[in-house]
Amino acid sequence: MRTRHRAGVDRQTRIIDRLAKKYGRYALVVGVARRAHDLKERIDSTFEPSDGALVNRAIGEIARGSVRIRAPETEEEE
Repeated sequence: MRTRHRAGVDRQTRIIDRLAKKYGRYALVVGVARRAHDLKERIDSTFEPSDGALVNRAIGEIARGSVRIRAPETEEEE
């Protein structure tokens, strides 16, 4: 049982590392946080999953490509 749990953690770590290389760590953190917040607002109030479940779901959606992280908008210098 313990080995199976560790394999899941290793897999998720590899997914997060791959996404961080693709988008950048800061953009990934902001994107996951925004998606988790959006999911929390859309869920029925009678069922409240833990924040960790929402973060895992957001990471999974980004990894599958269901949700995309937009490039940060830069301010033009005057």
